[in-house]
Amino acid sequence: MTQDHEKNLEKARDQLLAQRRSLAEALAGGYKKGQTENHIERIANVQAAINVIAAAINEEHLAAPVPPGAPAPPEDRWR
Repeated sequence: MTQDHEKNLEKARDQLLAQRRSLAEALAGGYKKGQTENHIERIANVQAAINVIAAAINEEHLAAPVPPGAPAPPEDRWR
């Protein structure tokens, strides 16, 4: 069950990464009054969401049972 949650969070993170790339591309196109400010605000919100999802992925990963004899999971695999 934890793996399903982790996979869903990873998919959500991947969608947000794509959104961030798209916004960065729009910002790289040069200043456009109104649009640039909107893109900056949106990219900041997307980054905050990415950070929250990355933390949730870590929590899910750390909550997953470790099979006997397996090495301990890394403390934070996304940073």
